[in-house]
Amino acid sequence: MRLFLLPISTRRTLLYCQKLQALPSEKQPLVDKITLRAAKLWASWEKKESGWQKAVVKYGNRALCRVPYEEWGLKSVPTLSARRRAEEVLGKEKHHLIFPETVIPADRAPQILRALATERESLHQSRMIWCFIGMPITAPFALVPVLVPNGPFGFLVSLMPRI
Repeated sequence: MRLFLLPISTRRTLLYCQKLQALPSEKQPLVDKITLRAAKLWASWEKKESGWQKAVVKYGNRALCRVPYEEWGLKSVPTLSARRRAEEVLGKEKHHLIFPETVIPADRAPQILRALATERESLHQSRMIWCFIGMPITAPFALVPVLVPNGPFGFLVSLMPRI
């Protein structure tokens, strides 16, 4: 995999991960299949002219605009599964860090990567705890027979980090 460090300003850097080899669809983890299906569903809802799906997309996109670009960049980094961990131990998987050396000194690049990975960790842990608290409270709304799905529960589940 290739990791790109792109300087956005003098103090902020964007991280992007490019996977060198894509897995066949039958070997994709369940989380990736669900994520791909949700992305297709979201895209189909965006094409709707009106209705509750269009309203959900409108409010969802407004909420997603508040996510910092550093977080979007971290989403491109794949999770560390048992298979990937074994490949790294055996030395099969290669990682390349690419960055402009005229802007970012070579000795600072690992520090920037570490900062991007850990600087918002406490925020994510506290939000995860609140999601765990909120999910049982919002789950009974799924029993209410209305046309609108259980949006608050789905939102809290989608905020959960991938493990």
